[in-house]
Amino acid sequence: MKRVIGFFLMLAAGIGGCTSKNEDKKGESTKEETQTLALPGNFERAVPPAVMTNPQERADYLITHFWDKFDFTDTMYCHVPNITEQAFVDFIALFPHASSYDKISGGVKKMLASAEVDNVMYKYFCSTAERYLYTPNSPMRNDDYYTPFVEHIVESSKVTDTHKIRFRALLHLLYRNRTGSKAEDFSYTMASGKTGNLYSLSAKYLLLMFYNPDCVECQHTMEILKNSTAVAGAVSSGSLKVLAVYPDENIEAWEKHKKDIPPSWINAYDKSQAIKNSEIYDLKAIPTLYLLDRDKKVILKDTSTGDIHEYLERNR
Repeated sequence: MKRVIGFFLMLAAGIGGCTSKNEDKKGESTKEETQTLALPGNFERAVPPAVMTNPQERADYLITHFWDKFDFTDTMYCHVPNITEQAFVDFIALFPHASSYDKISGGVKKMLASAEVDNVMYKYFCSTAERYLYTPNSPMRNDDYYTPFVEHIVESSKVTDTHKIRFRALLHLLYRNRTGSKAEDFSYTMASGKTGNLYSLSAKYLLLMFYNPDCVECQHTMEILKNSTAVAGAVSSGSLKVLAVYPDENIEAWEKHKKDIPPSWINAYDKSQAIKNSEIYDLKAIPTLYLLDRDKKVILKDTSTGDIHEYLERNR
């Protein structure tokens, strides 16, 4: 199983997490206190029954029972990332193998319900989930997987109404353009001055890319897509259309970089600024990529170039 915890150990400083119950007047443990703390050992992981051989059944079992023997009352686990944070990484790494989204949601909410026994532990798991599943630069970012965490937060009696304000707004964004739902329609303007809208485009697949012309990562993403045999082949055959949309207001910069977009793609900008101002799409990172089907249902949300290439290779 791929381990990505090291990336976040560097990222964790200043993002927030939990603190020990043994705090000084400023709310921080002293160096001497930290050195004398007795850190807990590993906990016993769940093991599927030997007769359970189907990979999806095993994943479902592990997602449901992963935390059964974890002591949520021992907040010192918050200070042992090689145990607790790594366990969390292993837990969410099971999600792609689950038989259904309901299994994932149920496992997440069972874990958080157990964590509610202690506010410190609950905060730890919620902040860890946000860091891994919603932080723009996270290699494990996934809105669908993060949604049940936010759903639990807005319903939890352990979270104050003031704290829930942000998460209610975030949940509204997460519910928009979910995988399997129809993408939100919007209008766009091209260099010729002609306008169009998302739903007017007809193709087996539609690759929607929100980008910034001055963004280095956007330029890198474009190069990967240009060189993808699956993308290029699908565009050439007519089964895929690519709509590149600039959602911001610097039209001069967009005009300057028009040549960077392949002529076979549709290059446009949002003249009304509705995408950004009305948060029609959650653009927490640029570029943002969506793959839609013929009916404008979301196949891949906020996805990667690699996942797009693989999907088109499998579904020509």
